[in-house]
Amino acid sequence: MSSSVSPRRASRGFTLIELLVVIAIIAVLIALLLPAVQSAREAARRIQCTNNLKQIGLAFHNYHDQNNTFITGEGWSQRSDQGFPQNPRRSWGWRLPVLPFIEQTAIYNAMNFNLAVFNAENNNTVIDNQISAYLCPSDPKVNLRVNKGALGLAGSATTFMRFTSYGGNAGVWFNLTNPIDWPGMASVNAGAANSNGILFQGSNIGIAHITDGTSNTILAAEWPFGKARQYLDEWHWWVGYNPADSTFATQYPMNTWNKCNNNGVFNTALEDQLSAGSFHPGGANFVFCDGSVHFLKDSINTSPINTNTCTITNIQGGNNTWSFIPVGSAGYAPVGVYQALSTRANGEVLSSDSAF
Repeated sequence: MSSSVSPRRASRGFTLIELLVVIAIIAVLIALLLPAVQSAREAARRIQCTNNLKQIGLAFHNYHDQNNTFITGEGWSQRSDQGFPQNPRRSWGWRLPVLPFIEQTAIYNAMNFNLAVFNAENNNTVIDNQISAYLCPSDPKVNLRVNKGALGLAGSATTFMRFTSYGGNAGVWFNLTNPIDWPGMASVNAGAANSNGILFQGSNIGIAHITDGTSNTILAAEWPFGKARQYLDEWHWWVGYNPADSTFATQYPMNTWNKCNNNGVFNTALEDQLSAGSFHPGGANFVFCDGSVHFLKDSINTSPINTNTCTITNIQGGNNTWSFIPVGSAGYAPVGVYQALSTRANGEVLSSDSAF
């Protein structure tokens, strides 16, 4: 009896062409899905950024409820190594007093407000802290921790500085007096009177002063550390008081770095340090004086810009004497919507469709 053996069925694999086709299909699918994933991640980061600004806005209102004014843009205290304790120095910005209202009371209590923030007594306990509410997750370099040495203060140990993604609205222009002309502070008071925003040197602005309406006036905004092209580790100090540490002005258009044609090189260290903006596509988040947060488009109407100096052209004067160029004068141009949103009492009428 003969046994029959079934022939073995030959197994067939992928040909090289088939394998390449499958790889190509997978690559196309990944290419299609990757932008969607990145877009979803950016949307989540933008929502977190919006929540940070809402938290800051609520903190300002809680402070206002207790003090009948918003926090000043710049605080003054003594510097123990100057030898003139009766003469204060500019010392800290608005982010320190707001700490108790964003659940950071422990850091606030560690601050000795009788001494400059950079004195040794405040060094490790206050400065070297990273406050998550002050960091936009889309700002890639804001998590840096930079060794600033002793900052020239006697008795001060090495200072590690942290940074921030948000700045207060100083208005259309800055006024700055350094050193403080104590005790009369005539120049400081003159600069404060000439300032048209909410947070600036000598500011003491309450809701009653915002006659343009709290829903039409910016309180604070995104102000990305990672966009600064010069002095990358010198500005946006989270405890700082200088304009480049605490506030922005709308004399520099939003996202200035996209609007200057000087071969990408700025003429000063201020132009990209002092303008609001963001890493979010198309604009930036702004919190208004009523506590609402809006995403202002990068294309928002603005005053005419000198693209070589990166500043608007319809203002005149200088420190403590700034003004808009009057109607009918050479160089006159209507105030842009963006600039109007930064002023508290200029009387501009803004429709919601023109602003947002």
